[in-house]
Amino acid sequence: MVRRAQFIDVTAGVLLEKGLNTATMQDFAQAAGVAKVLFYRLFPSRGALVEAVFHRVETAIVQAYDAPWEGYGSMVRRVLESARKDPTPFLVVLRNSGGAADQLEWGRRLRALFNARTRPLFNPDPAAPADADTRADLASDSLFGLFVDSMIVWLEDRDGLDDVARIRWWSQIVRTWHRASREAYRLDPQR
Repeated sequence: MVRRAQFIDVTAGVLLEKGLNTATMQDFAQAAGVAKVLFYRLFPSRGALVEAVFHRVETAIVQAYDAPWEGYGSMVRRVLESARKDPTPFLVVLRNSGGAADQLEWGRRLRALFNARTRPLFNPDPAAPADADTRADLASDSLFGLFVDSMIVWLEDRDGLDDVARIRWWSQIVRTWHRASREAYRLDPQR
């Protein structure tokens, strides 16, 4: 198990340096200082190894989001705390989750994970206008890009803020986004 975790660490570093579609099993083995066959003993393919990097991040995000809600920004604060402990795989996954989904569909999967956590904010009132569920799905999806971009900037410390200021900013954004989106997407009864 320890070696598996070490190989995932090495793989994440190589993927961050060389790129998701460029790094090879030979690159991973060389960075680890071992024969390529050792990687294949634990991971049947390059795809399985790369998937293990995504799974590490996915697991951390699920754990952060499964904790009790403590107010706007609490979930993202926990994701950031987790990412601070192990930033390399997070950066690999986040950088490869924007725009069009790659061959591993990380973007689609990460978006689905994020949206499953934000969707309850948009459960339509029973008296909402027709098609409110469809609009609620659109509303919950509308913050995903900002989440991905913000996490990358925060992990790279490119904004000059500390994490307390970042989470305070995020909390204000989410609170305003929640209210404005419920109104814009007509999720409450019309007055």
